[in-house]
Amino acid sequence: MEFTGKLDRDKILDIASSVGIDRAQLEKDMEDPKLKRTIERNLDLASALGIRGTPAFVIGKQFVPGAVDASALKQLIADARKS
Repeated sequence: MEFTGKLDRDKILDIASSVGIDRAQLEKDMEDPKLKRTIERNLDLASALGIRGTPAFVIGKQFVPGAVDASALKQLIADARKS
């Protein structure tokens, strides 16, 4: 989250390694066709919903763009469950 600049594969792997992620496992996961399909479906859904940034939440029928603190998020969930 602290990195600013252009991300490429090598930079992503370097950052992942620096925070304790197993580089070899990440490289393997990045090539997993099942994970690629999941990411593509998520991107397609985000595009269909008009979501262009993160974080973003869909809670019940409400779209919530941007960061939300825990108490607000809990309230939004509680409200959605009531309706």
